[in-house]
Amino acid sequence: MLRSYIAGIVVAYIIGMLAIGVYFHKKGMKDLEDFFLAGKGAPWYLVALSFFATAIGAGGTIGLSASTYDGQSITAFWSFGISLASFFVVAVLLGHKLPKTSNITIPAMLEDRYDGKTRFIALPFYILRFVSTLGAQWLAAGTIISFLLGDIITIEQAAILGALVITAYTILGGMAAVMWTDFVQGIILFVGLWMLAILGIFEFGGVSTMTAEVTQRAPQAFDLFAMEWTLIAGYVVTLVPSMLVRQGYLQRVMSARSPRDGFVGTTLNGIIGFAYIPVPLIVGAMGIVMYPSIADSQLLMPTMAVDILPTWLAGILLAALAAAVMSSGDSFLLSGASNFVEDIYLRYMNPDAGSDKQQQASRVAVLGLMMLSLALALVVPGIIDLIVFGAVALTGGVLVPWLAAFYWPRGTSDAAFWSIAFGAGLTVAWWWAGWFADTAEFMGLHPIFVGLPISIFLFFGISLMQEPEYERVLEAAEKHNLDNLKQKTRQAMNERPSDDGVVSDVD
Repeated sequence: MLRSYIAGIVVAYIIGMLAIGVYFHKKGMKDLEDFFLAGKGAPWYLVALSFFATAIGAGGTIGLSASTYDGQSITAFWSFGISLASFFVVAVLLGHKLPKTSNITIPAMLEDRYDGKTRFIALPFYILRFVSTLGAQWLAAGTIISFLLGDIITIEQAAILGALVITAYTILGGMAAVMWTDFVQGIILFVGLWMLAILGIFEFGGVSTMTAEVTQRAPQAFDLFAMEWTLIAGYVVTLVPSMLVRQGYLQRVMSARSPRDGFVGTTLNGIIGFAYIPVPLIVGAMGIVMYPSIADSQLLMPTMAVDILPTWLAGILLAALAAAVMSSGDSFLLSGASNFVEDIYLRYMNPDAGSDKQQQASRVAVLGLMMLSLALALVVPGIIDLIVFGAVALTGGVLVPWLAAFYWPRGTSDAAFWSIAFGAGLTVAWWWAGWFADTAEFMGLHPIFVGLPISIFLFFGISLMQEPEYERVLEAAEKHNLDNLKQKTRQAMNERPSDDGVVSDVD
């Protein structure tokens, strides 16, 4: 009876998410900016909470509580906490800049700043990232939905159901529907999961009793510094740079209605994240005592919600939990589709496509990417593990020319191309070497520590050996309203010696 009641709430919740998609579909969308970037009209609070819901996803909810439970320690905080801290870096470096840009994807921006070959070489790594990430998201969604529906459907069937629901409201409403569904999910998750943690503490009789019982079973459970400092440093070096090239997240910032909304929304997302992060850690720690022999630690959080919360609240929270698992999916689905449309269809296949053709291609891309990633996840799930190198390749290769596009006008097109080619290439090669050796750090080095230094060396080394491309930089700065870059470029042009050795004077 309880599961039937919860299943009913889950179904009602899903219908509500679809209704949001229908609403924005009826409002109409004029172009790709409307579909992929919500018409660049998102206020700061929408940027913040939709960013938050997307960022926590499965990893920051059921995954983080499971890691705490399995590791018998809250040191799982470091991997997720450092990711949250990186949002402040994103806010400072890109929060004011991305809302002013006119492109939809990172590879398109790279072509505007450098050239077509730079865009071409960066594109495959983004597509691989989205396909692999989506496959993992569908399976995670299948696990939680199957649990919520009382195992009346298999994990595979539930994964298909989750993928169809997400794809439906994404196709209908584009980024606006995605951001508003994430907004609702973010509020429910933050409030509901804090209620779960507080009521769980009451079950123990208070904070002191809870911590005493947990540490009796796991003495290091609440020792945040039980992790080696080298591992913490490794998280900083790998996670912070990776956040700066994650297109699915950055498109949230691009969707902001102004630079102020982009900066405030991204910053507030980090603040909300740190206010939230104690919850899954507390839930995982309490689970050590409450569920000492649970069969699947990934189900710890939903199991506790069913046992502790009022039925109506448990139903709403679990529906939002399932949606949170899927919320990362809708962002990656939409972002991956934008690469197919802007970087392949409009760039190479049909550059003169009208608005109707563009929107049709966008919806076909969303559907096609869902079917491809779902098929790979269900038919050959092992391949998902084999193509995740797309994510580390972005940090190892794309990061340097991407940031330089906003801050260093001296960078050249050849430098950008070769830094991505060798940086990403060596990162991938090192990743594969580790995979064959059954280790994440071949010869004691994370792949990013191999590819990123090479990318840095090549980008700056080649750039300084070549003639500057200031005219191209000015064109890109003008197109994307990057006033600081324009000012830096003009200053560099004024300081550049002419052929007769005299410093030129460029207006």
